[in-house]
Amino acid sequence: MAKQISFESQAARKRIVMRPYYQQGGISIYHGDCREVIPTLGLEQVEMVLTDAPYSERTHAGARTNRIDQRARPFIDFDSITVDELRDIFSLCASNLTGWFVSFVDWRHVAQLEQVPPDGLRFVRFGIWDKPNGTPQLSGDRPSMGWEAIAVLHSTGKRMRWHGGGRRAVWSCLREPQNSHRTQKPLSLVKQLAALFTSPGDLILDPFMGSGTTLRAAKDIGCRAIGIEINERNCAIAASRLCQGVLF
Repeated sequence: MAKQISFESQAARKRIVMRPYYQQGGISIYHGDCREVIPTLGLEQVEMVLTDAPYSERTHAGARTNRIDQRARPFIDFDSITVDELRDIFSLCASNLTGWFVSFVDWRHVAQLEQVPPDGLRFVRFGIWDKPNGTPQLSGDRPSMGWEAIAVLHSTGKRMRWHGGGRRAVWSCLREPQNSHRTQKPLSLVKQLAALFTSPGDLILDPFMGSGTTLRAAKDIGCRAIGIEINERNCAIAASRLCQGVLF
């Protein structure tokens, strides 16, 4: 995670027009820090933010590979995030949001986001991704996690609507091979979330794009999307996934 920039720096960057790394069929990719990129986009309205934010330092430090030959080496190779940084970025994304903000988050951050929601957002629900084939506990001395937290928030002052009726905020979905990104979420799961909280033609923003699963899902369900990613290699992977039209 890049060092947080000041509001003065953000305001100065509003005058800069950033060119997309990739743009086709209503899907755009921008390479850079989302805190620097978003103010340059001039967004008038975003119907949904759907993202997978970095987790806390403790979670990143504890994540290890599950391969014997690798001796449980660190699994996550990108920076962690604090809850204060998370609030600032969520608030920035919410400045033009008219609907839902759904993010995979560290479970430690859930209560903190509920107690002090980001500006412009209200905390609605704590959801769960249940992983039937989740990674076993390496040490064998305690139960494995088997799930990940999903924070469901909504733009303040706007009416809440979704396509799920009264269903539970629990999504059971098998983990898929992580061929492109260390913490890549299943495309089928992300498509479910996008379809439940948007309508065709809506604009979805993903400030932590990773390898582009949100953009791929948006394309498949007929939505527009903007993805922002600080790692250029991930931008290239995401663009390739979109160009090839392969469901992975």
